Amino acid sequence: MIFDTNIFIYADRGVASARDLLMGTPQRAISAVTYMEYVPFCRNKQDLAIFENMLKALSVTIHEIDADISYQARQLVKQYALSHSMEMGDALIAATALAKDEVLCTSNIKHFVMVNGLTLEHYKPEIKAAP
Repeated sequence: MIFDTNIFIYADRGVASARDLLMGTPQRAISAVTYMEYVPFCRNKQDLAIFENMLKALSVTIHEIDADISYQARQLVKQYALSHSMEMGDALIAATALAKDEVLCTSNIKHFVMVNGLTLEHYKPEIKAAP
């Protein structure tokens, strides 16, 4: 399963269901784009080291962007940028999932639902209200 950036952001913000999802999934992967999108959320180098150690501890595979993924992402942007506001990062993440034939887990399902052939798992964060 390929995780979208938002899953890691929820986990970082203490959403237990996101952490449970990451911990409970046996085959974990991300696009290199997810890594690059997440790093700016780190407050300092220590946070970045924690993120990298977590990826290592969970054996998360990072799928690099290759020529096939780049080409597929360009086709997705061409097809969906004007009609669905698809942006580069989402196109590259979707193209990675398509190229690797993996399920894409995201809470932003509307960013990807129009992509033919893409298998999605819709993560709905369980955020508890303050008492």
